[in-house]
Amino acid sequence: MYLKKIIFSLKKTYIFFFATVLFFNFTTLNTKSSIFKVDDIEISEPFELNFEKDSVIDKAFIKAFAQLSKMVVLSNQSKKLKNTKISEIKNLIDSFNIKNEKFIQNSYIANFEVNFNKQNTLLFFEKKNIFPSIPRKKNILIFPIFIDLDLQTVNLFNQNPFFNEWILKKKNYHLLNYILPNEDIDVISVLNKNIDNLEDYNYENIVKKYNSDEYIISLIYKEKENIKIFSKIKINNNTKIHSYTLESIDISKLDNLDDLINKIKNIYEDNWKLNNQINRSVKLAINVSIMSDDYKKNMEFESFLRSNELIAEFFIKDFDNKKVNYKIIFNGSPKQFLKIISEKGININTSKQIWEIN
Repeated sequence: MYLKKIIFSLKKTYIFFFATVLFFNFTTLNTKSSIFKVDDIEISEPFELNFEKDSVIDKAFIKAFAQLSKMVVLSNQSKKLKNTKISEIKNLIDSFNIKNEKFIQNSYIANFEVNFNKQNTLLFFEKKNIFPSIPRKKNILIFPIFIDLDLQTVNLFNQNPFFNEWILKKKNYHLLNYILPNEDIDVISVLNKNIDNLEDYNYENIVKKYNSDEYIISLIYKEKENIKIFSKIKINNNTKIHSYTLESIDISKLDNLDDLINKIKNIYEDNWKLNNQINRSVKLAINVSIMSDDYKKNMEFESFLRSNELIAEFFIKDFDNKKVNYKIIFNGSPKQFLKIISEKGININTSKQIWEIN
């Protein structure tokens, strides 16, 4: 009788393992976590006798690929993608949806959502010798400080064309969401008193009013029609300095001002992308085990593995009635892996050769 109970218990255990393995193998193919989604792609085309919907769809694919590229590729590498063929783009697409189709005044208008296969797209960039970035959104505090050297004035709020236009000129591919400071007379007073050493000034006392450890100080100097931008960018406890100069630009003209703001934002976008760059040439093999009877932790861990872009691949190496052992190929360092997994609230014990999920 006792032996029958043991055999019955073992059967239940291995049925559970078998179902779990099938579930894991199935869910690793879940497309929701293995795609780059690009939405709000609007296409407008004259609805005439020679109208072809396939041609409209191709235009949506090209536009979506261009937007994705701007989100994940550094601006100085984008020229490598300039002549990408539609056939190459189609090979990267996992699926697409057409929304809000309309016919208005002999025009066809539609909104597209295009889903790019993540692994295929990363491999495509890799073959082009491009290191793409994870397209993560981020809120960042910014101080666009306008210094008129001709008048010897410092403006952050009033009489600052950059402050007024900064939020209005957001592109759909921008990852940084800028937070502007509230108007503060004391801040203006401090900046004007330090007009001769703004580049070396310690802005921590100003920034702490906004409860933010991350910020961008953008000093925009105007001297006649010459513009110099000096930026101090603090993200992830790292501070970077960037300087950029333009000659003969009249920022009193709105088009010139908007173009300059976009160029400055591209600098900041590139800086943020560098923080999230994926180097697929770095392949770290990691072995991790988890208790087989803890269904919730298994699901959380498997979800993390599926959704993270730095996980090149993973599979269940073996299992028994105590543990499930994973083999993971990670595009990064052990320290980086431990950082991102801790951010997901998953505790991991690294004291043994095979790391363990607690």
